[in-house]
Amino acid sequence: MSTASINPSNYERIDPFPAGGNPDDYRIHVIVETPRATRHKYAFDSKTGLFKLKATIPEGLEWPYDYGFVPGTLGDDGDPLDVLFLDDEPTFPGCFAEARLLGIIRLEKNGEENDRLVACANRLDGIAQSTDPYEKIDDFPKPLIESLCRFLVEYSEGAGNEVIFKGVDGRKKALRAIRDGVERLKAKS
Repeated sequence: MSTASINPSNYERIDPFPAGGNPDDYRIHVIVETPRATRHKYAFDSKTGLFKLKATIPEGLEWPYDYGFVPGTLGDDGDPLDVLFLDDEPTFPGCFAEARLLGIIRLEKNGEENDRLVACANRLDGIAQSTDPYEKIDDFPKPLIESLCRFLVEYSEGAGNEVIFKGVDGRKKALRAIRDGVERLKAKS
């Protein structure tokens, strides 16, 4: 089989919002690249359609939550929009999930906007999850969001990037970022 016949990904064709969903209900699709509780950082490689081991963070650190992207979007950095997916258990690279959008952490990396959306697992009938009380990012305990922001900055700086924390915003601004990401991808196509 020639490599020309390989279709490495359909992620760019997946709607960021669940089928029949209304973007205003703040439900989104997430593709996990890096599961929580690991030192490895995985990244989707669009040329091969595989998840590549990109880095390993220092001993004593680990990813606090699943990390990935919102399909069907494009950020200022040329990659799909990044998302932290809060769930009680780690998933796996390539996991496709529906999530509740909570807000956005504003970061500038090496002079470019490089925000991180924050989403959590959907509520499940009959199963209690630690994220059930969260409707918006302001519902997080303040020490948790501060720790999360600090991790994102320190991880990225440790990889040699210049990072500026620009604040945390709510669901409306996060939804606007996704809609802008959809338009950016359409303009590129």
